[in-house]
Amino acid sequence: MRYLPLIALVVAALCQVNLFQVQVMATDFPIVGMQAPDFDLPDLSGQTHSLSEYLGRPLVINFWTTWCGACTYEFPVLEEFKQGYADQVQLITICAGTSREDAMNTVKEKGVDFLVLYDDKQVISKAYQPPRAHDKRRVTAFPFSVFIDADGLVVYARIGTFTDIDKMVSLLKESGFSIFAPAASPSNDGQLIDQRKKAEK
Repeated sequence: MRYLPLIALVVAALCQVNLFQVQVMATDFPIVGMQAPDFDLPDLSGQTHSLSEYLGRPLVINFWTTWCGACTYEFPVLEEFKQGYADQVQLITICAGTSREDAMNTVKEKGVDFLVLYDDKQVISKAYQPPRAHDKRRVTAFPFSVFIDADGLVVYARIGTFTDIDKMVSLLKESGFSIFAPAASPSNDGQLIDQRKKAEK
């Protein structure tokens, strides 16, 4: 029993180390500072979209999969962002590697209507999350998001979910984007609450 305080101290120290490693991994992207890779991907109705179509304004690309619970957990935040900031920043989400049918079912179930492209075999996802020099094996972690400026330069990237719209907007501002708070709308507020309830089911 006399060793319990020492054991607790060691465990706490290890947890702090692991947390630090995760935080570093979350923003340690080789692609930051590089030109965003172009793509031609279909949306869920089959229409093809290219990155070049959206350049000229700030852009957020969110990568997710249908088998990742954390990915769909952030859907309400992404939907809220799309509804409030679409006139300032374009949001694109890219579903990778399951099937287009699964992606369609997930979007329908969660009740969101942001743009979803389908990345068969994770080709584009891997291009946006290239391996780092010290990685021993190739693993693409989901969800992850990439901020791209109007010139097509990747200015920020992170692994992990957005759980708060204010934090997401704050990160965009820190990345150099000029974003202004949208005008409040009672009808939108009710719609956002409804979207959150659907996503939590």
